[in-house]
Amino acid sequence: MSARTRSRAAILSALIVAAALLGACAGEDRQPDTVTWRNITVQVPDGWYVFEEEDTRLSISNADIGPESIHGAGDLPESDVVAMFFTFEPATQPEDWRRFVEQQEGTMQDDESVVLGEETPATRFVFEHVSGGTPLRELVAVIPSRGVVVLAQPVPSPGQQDGPEVFTDYRATFEQVLETLSFGPPLME
Repeated sequence: MSARTRSRAAILSALIVAAALLGACAGEDRQPDTVTWRNITVQVPDGWYVFEEEDTRLSISNADIGPESIHGAGDLPESDVVAMFFTFEPATQPEDWRRFVEQQEGTMQDDESVVLGEETPATRFVFEHVSGGTPLRELVAVIPSRGVVVLAQPVPSPGQQDGPEVFTDYRATFEQVLETLSFGPPLME
């Protein structure tokens, strides 16, 4: 396995296992209607939380996975937890994700060029793979002109095996978030 593959696998595994931990660093959870990050306005689904907002990442979830859930004062919600992670990755291209799925011996279900907002080209993938013994189905949108990658996925509890089904239950919500993105001028970096 190449260093790049190990790096991608480590990042993806860390997102799956540590999504809740990210909330611990973000401060107070919020339930806004919209949030603007890197001049991209994201319509936050009703009842969802913004649990991380930094220069290089924005994370939203359908559950309050803040500090109380992480440190034992409360449990993670009993219902299925899903999240969307927006990350600034200026060197990432669609081909990187095609290689990742192949290297993980995953199954690519969708690989298509799309337009987000009014005119922002992107590539959208839906794929299945197993990470640390946990089966997953995920959606990734790569937006090269913005250096942004969007990852939408279940956040499984330990031992949870129905990740692909949970993804299917929330796919329309993930797609709606992507469809309603609006883009201001790109940031100069």
